[in-house]
Amino acid sequence: MTATQSRRRFDVATTTLAFESEGTRCRGRLYRPDRPSTPPVVVCGPDIAAERTFGYPAYAERLARAGYAAFVFDYRGFGESDDADPSGRFGGDTHHLVDPAAQVADWHAAIDRVRRLDGERRPVALWGYGLGGGHAIRVAANRRVDAVVAIAPFLDGRAFARARSPGYLARAVAAGVRDRLASGVGRSHTVPVVGGRDEFGVLPRPTGDAYLDHVPRESDWLNETPARSLTSLVRYRPLVDAGDVASPTLLVAADTDDISPADTVAEAAERIDRSTFLRLPVDHVDPLGRAFEATVAHQLVFLDDVLG
Repeated sequence: MTATQSRRRFDVATTTLAFESEGTRCRGRLYRPDRPSTPPVVVCGPDIAAERTFGYPAYAERLARAGYAAFVFDYRGFGESDDADPSGRFGGDTHHLVDPAAQVADWHAAIDRVRRLDGERRPVALWGYGLGGGHAIRVAANRRVDAVVAIAPFLDGRAFARARSPGYLARAVAAGVRDRLASGVGRSHTVPVVGGRDEFGVLPRPTGDAYLDHVPRESDWLNETPARSLTSLVRYRPLVDAGDVASPTLLVAADTDDISPADTVAEAAERIDRSTFLRLPVDHVDPLGRAFEATVAHQLVFLDDVLG
């Protein structure tokens, strides 16, 4: 435990907040310390096809106990947030759809919602895990924020594709094309987020198995996503935005990560002028589990240094 953690131990209150994002109502949970009265706010976004309950409340509570407000939200189509309007630009079923552009818009709307809590402007930091970490980098490249924390960030769909087998890529393209055709008539073709032993899925095993370990038993989350989510992920490259990030940024890479390769995270750190790079000997999901304490300790030291 750091000196900062032992010094700060505030009580935490939670409340649900809603906000509008491109006409869709999204929701999240705000964790607030009992003091200071106007703490900095950390906006937290989940990983690929994940909901805010998948291990992220542990980080939010620890941040709040250290004196920060933490807002963990669900992207549209996930958790307590509404599905996007099928008559809009998406087409087809939007439930559990991973659309990076739409999720980045959700980030911007979430920041706008909490920047002036209780009518007072506050410092805002971004905290993203996996795909949420990639979104945090893209958002920070396009608007002023006070700090960024990106854990195992998904930064380059091409790197993700290179780590997959030719057979996987062929099945992904075929499934994505089938889904896009179905979406044109208001339907969808889904694939598992985590496939079975001989079943195709977005996340490979054993990473996917560890991912499922963090789905709460009471959750009604379904292990499926429209297949066009895959083709969207392969095209998504927030790495190209890294050079435009002016905020102090902590990038935490997982050394054995086959979703967000550590070398790609290191490349992003080189492009960001005010970056701190940390490489941990863990897998993609470990910071939500066995590496939680080590990861959160580094984050608190970073945020205390940047936000005071």
